[in-house]
Amino acid sequence: MEGGQRKRVNNDKQAKPDKRARSNAKPTKSDAKPTTATKSPKSPKSVKAKPAKPASTGTAIPALPTTQPAKDSFLISAGTYERLLYGIEGRFVGNQLTLNPQFIIPAHTGCIKAVSVGGRYLVSGSTDESIRLYDLKKRVELGSLHEHTGTITSLHFHGHTHLLSASTDGAICIYRTKDWEPLKVLRGHKGAVHSIAIHPTGKLALSVAEDRTIIIWNLLTGKRASRTKTPQLGEIVAWSPSGTTYVIGYATEIQLHKVGQSEAIATIFSSQRILSILVVACKDKEYVLAGCQDKRVYIYSAEGTELGSVLCHENRIKGLSSVDMTFPDGSIHTIIVSISSDGRIKAWKLDDMIESVSVLAADKDENEDAADREEVEPLANYNADVRLTCVAASNNIYQ
Repeated sequence: MEGGQRKRVNNDKQAKPDKRARSNAKPTKSDAKPTTATKSPKSPKSVKAKPAKPASTGTAIPALPTTQPAKDSFLISAGTYERLLYGIEGRFVGNQLTLNPQFIIPAHTGCIKAVSVGGRYLVSGSTDESIRLYDLKKRVELGSLHEHTGTITSLHFHGHTHLLSASTDGAICIYRTKDWEPLKVLRGHKGAVHSIAIHPTGKLALSVAEDRTIIIWNLLTGKRASRTKTPQLGEIVAWSPSGTTYVIGYATEIQLHKVGQSEAIATIFSSQRILSILVVACKDKEYVLAGCQDKRVYIYSAEGTELGSVLCHENRIKGLSSVDMTFPDGSIHTIIVSISSDGRIKAWKLDDMIESVSVLAADKDENEDAADREEVEPLANYNADVRLTCVAASNNIYQ
């Protein structure tokens, strides 16, 4: 970089399709390796970004419209230690859900730490301090963003219009996807930002960082609304689908908070290391899912009560994501996607997971040997045979 100026968008041609990617993808077995895929994004086109505006200017992020359920298929985007970006399509063939590779891209020069999808746009962030941009509808790479001077730790879209990124440099950047202009740089943490989350309305955002604080940001003004000390090092933050509560994840604890209240309404204590958290809704109820070191996903009620757990993988669970999908019978259900250090990507029906832990809880009241009950089976299973790090599930309705 010359003259001390950092280039906002770099349209280099570093990312090329992996040699394993091919255009004649065929359905694979549940343990198939990624040997086939459709064409990966084409070479990037020119994208220019204007200088960031002063921090006093509001971001004016619009409210998020209701997300439509996936109809024919959905996309699973996953990052890896091997610097590869995976695109796996979930599609029903008859009544059987299948997971097949659509693209495998050597996207970065460092480990991929975060991925996110907003409408037609896919982004990935890495230890190489860059954010790479892809247009899923046109199947092209748009370039890369270089606003940060540290590892990209968290990426979140609000709909398809705005993107928030966080980094170990302590900054949070807001971009407008129309032209990828950096609208704002939010500075309030005194250490690496670990996780960010955007309220469903787009008016607020949360962030937790190395300085043991949680900040609530007013995205309408671009200013800090509140800053509160956390009892431990916060690692994960997430809003509930209703936006009435949020959770803060620590190493072995999860705190549930109501908006406007500084004190936690409930605290979940775990005997296992918590590596990922997802808050979902099912049949008008909200649940907190925690992927842990012991290969299990633990399910809690919105009040913090442990309902049970599901054995999902053969190694620690690194990430969880969800997408609503229309099933062959026309019904709509939430699919949970889990990734693990065992290299596998699995899709689960949320109803099955909740029913399983509910039945187990009832059986345990009558039979102490209920722990030997057969675990719930995934809808589909794909073996990427790499070290997976992050995941984002999304519908294939590109706006």
